[in-house]
Amino acid sequence: MTHKGERWALLHVTDKTGIVELAWALKELGFRFIADPGTAATLRQAELEVSDVRSHPGMLRSLAASGQTGIRERSARAPSVELVAINLYPLAELAASELSQAETLSYVDAEAPALLRAAARSFRQVVCLCDPQDYGQTLEMLRQYGDISLERRQALAAKAFHYTAYYDSTVAQYLGSRWEKLPQELVMGLRRSAELGYGENPHQAGALYALSGARPWGVNQASLVYGRPLSFNHYFDLDTAWELAGEFSEPACAIVKHGVPAGAAVSKSLAEAARLAYRGDPHGCLGGTAAVNREVDEEAAAWFAEETVHCIAAPDFSGKALLALKAKKDIRLVTLPSTLISARELDFRSVAGGVLVQDRDHQGLPAAPKVPTKRQPTELEMNSLRLAWQAAKHCRTYAVVLARGGQTVGIGSGQTSRLDAVRLALQKSRERHPILSEDLPIVMASDGALCADHVQEAARAGVKAVIQPGFSSEDEETAKACDLHGLAMVLTGVRHFRH
Repeated sequence: MTHKGERWALLHVTDKTGIVELAWALKELGFRFIADPGTAATLRQAELEVSDVRSHPGMLRSLAASGQTGIRERSARAPSVELVAINLYPLAELAASELSQAETLSYVDAEAPALLRAAARSFRQVVCLCDPQDYGQTLEMLRQYGDISLERRQALAAKAFHYTAYYDSTVAQYLGSRWEKLPQELVMGLRRSAELGYGENPHQAGALYALSGARPWGVNQASLVYGRPLSFNHYFDLDTAWELAGEFSEPACAIVKHGVPAGAAVSKSLAEAARLAYRGDPHGCLGGTAAVNREVDEEAAAWFAEETVHCIAAPDFSGKALLALKAKKDIRLVTLPSTLISARELDFRSVAGGVLVQDRDHQGLPAAPKVPTKRQPTELEMNSLRLAWQAAKHCRTYAVVLARGGQTVGIGSGQTSRLDAVRLALQKSRERHPILSEDLPIVMASDGALCADHVQEAARAGVKAVIQPGFSSEDEETAKACDLHGLAMVLTGVRHFRH
């Protein structure tokens, strides 16, 4: 039987951080405790007296009734609670693990989220805490004023609703991700994983949020091993660079600036791939973000140490590589666990008042693309066409990429005219590489369909082969233009627009 005037706190936590200190401080303020078995055991070890929540079956109804004027029908076994501290099992970590569905769902708690929501709904009567970081400020206010301000109560309630919504969305995404790609109601659970100094510009606030249940090897898992914290723009560039480098099975390097590939290359060694990527456009790569798909060894590090890149991402760095790169001024070294991709990921684009949602573009180059021209591409040309095609996939539309050997030599990206993209790529190639031997042919890739004018412009500049989606009404004329100039043309049937 409870007594009038008693102050009660409900403690139901998975994360026990600070819970004993909170309870002792609340006891000094006159509180008594109800707790779940796990939390109760922790408190009893600290020699605190606590009542088991199972002995109060009306607790949820009591909390739900707290905010309703005129309702006073509480069970004598369900005391009036003034404060709750409830946190939940981190399901996002389990959802990304290899546990079976039954094992994962066994960690889903139905009671604790309901108790927290009920308390948050009644925030005028009940202080609800879901984050140990809030314990200290709450205790300070209780000691100083004997109560919590209404504004603070409401802020804590809002935080609790966000917290339970994140929890529920994690379960929803875990259960539904394989069944319906674009459901009528789509929930996203986001948890802040990095505080940033600012956004794209200094006047904009910014932070990195991890999507609940997302692949554990994406940019949200980037680990800074050396250097100053990553900025908003570093993360933005890192995403493109990491995805592009991961497209290749051979040693590869991609260098990105302002979200656009500036250079990309593949080679037999990582050091050579890095050198080729940077030399493809030294002006564009200056101060960029580099990503590689192999551990950075001493040879690759020695090369990177001589050039100006502000961030390098890799699966790992050797000990000698770290020593060489740490001597470099203003460098950030980042590791990511893998370059794997997830087939079921969604791409989100923010617009005013909403979000555009689509599948992420993980479509690769078809195994047997169509060749409608008289001349087939040589093996050397085809290898370069693959590199150019993958680089164009990660550029901004309209995009055209020139490649030679295992190296990009000119990138035209983000143009409103396809012909402008062709001309920009050709101009960059001439400026960066005014003298090129003819032993390695230049090839061209386009993220969208080409027409005869585009091919003629490229042919006059010495391009020997092109790759494009095709399947447009101008394919026949484009093929004739290629035949006229002796070019080979590959049609993939896949368009890679990226805005």
